Amino acid sequence: MSSGETDVVIVGAGLAGLSAALKLKEQNRSFIVLEARHRSGGRIHTIKTEEQIAIDLGAQWVSPYHKRVKQLVTKYGLRLTPTYRTGNTIYDFNGVIEKKTGSWPLSLIEALDALKLKMRMNILSKQLSKDCPWKTELAQELDKKTVEQFIIEHGSTNKAKQLFQLLLEEVLCSKLYEVSTLDLLWCIAAAGSIDRLLTAEDYWIEEGAGTLTKRIADSLEGQIQFNQQVQSIEYDADGVFVHTYNQNWRAKKVVLAVPPNLVTRIQFSPPLLADRAQLNERAGMPSVIKLIFTYGKPFWREQGYNGTVYSNQGPVKLTLDSSPTDMSKGVLTTFITGEFARKLGRLSVESRINQIKNQLRRYFGQLVMSPCQVFEKDWSDDEWTRGGYGIHFPIGVISQLGPSLRNPIGPIHWAGTELASEWRMYMEGAIQSGERAAMDVVELLK
Repeated sequence: MSSGETDVVIVGAGLAGLSAALKLKEQNRSFIVLEARHRSGGRIHTIKTEEQIAIDLGAQWVSPYHKRVKQLVTKYGLRLTPTYRTGNTIYDFNGVIEKKTGSWPLSLIEALDALKLKMRMNILSKQLSKDCPWKTELAQELDKKTVEQFIIEHGSTNKAKQLFQLLLEEVLCSKLYEVSTLDLLWCIAAAGSIDRLLTAEDYWIEEGAGTLTKRIADSLEGQIQFNQQVQSIEYDADGVFVHTYNQNWRAKKVVLAVPPNLVTRIQFSPPLLADRAQLNERAGMPSVIKLIFTYGKPFWREQGYNGTVYSNQGPVKLTLDSSPTDMSKGVLTTFITGEFARKLGRLSVESRINQIKNQLRRYFGQLVMSPCQVFEKDWSDDEWTRGGYGIHFPIGVISQLGPSLRNPIGPIHWAGTELASEWRMYMEGAIQSGERAAMDVVELLK
């Protein structure tokens, strides 16, 4: 059993924890990062093919508005690649396949209805505080309705409502009746608009998002301890003791940069405040499987397709082209979310891959059935995540327990993309939350 003393212990080496560490290092504060996994990155995980092509099994996409991500990409010598958009997008609604460039497959009346829905979401989101959405008068009412109820109430045409059901279920990784309208509108407020939220797949990091987190971790010069699951935390007005199975750390502050559903695995003495404990218990992580196929070339481009598919039939809700810029391989990334992810997660790997290939054959033909390699990640099966992309709350949680998401408890501070006021649930939000937690700690240590 080893022991140590430092200013701050950071629990979790995902992008939030790493960003907190970078900020503490910049402020000349001592710290240690304790990570349960054998790697950095958390919900970011990149592997390489035999040809050294990056395959992102976790978080991947970067919007033009993700200023912090772009700064880190530049700082660590990486490159952003634009998502391929030339050609037809495939839309599979109710078994009817349409191929279009540019706009959604809607009639004029349906398009106007979709516009009305978007305007309503944007107007309501502008009335929320991005930092504390639970404080506004509107919050109580919004938190009484599920997103499904909101779409039914404000949509008029079936096609527009079905479109938003598809898009939002993919973003939330949940059925719309599982998520509060307040939660969704907080995400919209944090992104700036519903259009920004739904179209944030503009770029990806050519070397892989996991290369970014690894380079950040490498720059921290041994201040990260891997395979160190935090088992208990003792705290009082003077600081904290953080215990793993073979290490004890004494610190003035601790930053817990793990999602709320994993906080329940840590024993606290004294116990956490009731509001925070209840929030943790009600923080179920949604379900997502990411499945990536590689081919000799992106053959769908020759067929006039850009590799993007939207389907409300499932199990795949969304596909995107992640092929390298030199087209040395074709890479097709697919997303299975919510109830489809839970159903497929119960099958064998071979069975679920076959189901996905059979669906893709309807869009891209027989060539899709013979991939060079297949990579998959069921995030619900990951011991240190248990789902993805991030936690969305059911009705009645944020308005009642929301302040405990971010409020410190003595020397305990919180970070994670779920807490972000900018781009919540994205890598950008993780960075912002980590930097904010670190600066809060720095101010208190002065």
